[in-house]
Amino acid sequence: MSEKLTQEQLKLIGENCSQYRPVSQGISATMSINEDEGISCTTCRHWSGSRCVIDALDNVAVNLGILPEE
Repeated sequence: MSEKLTQEQLKLIGENCSQYRPVSQGISATMSINEDEGISCTTCRHWSGSRCVIDALDNVAVNLGILPEE
């Protein structure tokens, strides 16, 4: 990730990412995540705590106009 993103931007990216997978797969766990934090990069199993380990974040952020094309 080339720039520091806000929590709102991480939510927007997570909501638009085809690779988003919730950290927990159970129905109750997914509902709990959605109620508390919602869909976001930070609630995705591909999030390492500071970056997307499958490099999907940058592509989605560019497509949404959050990050400039490199």
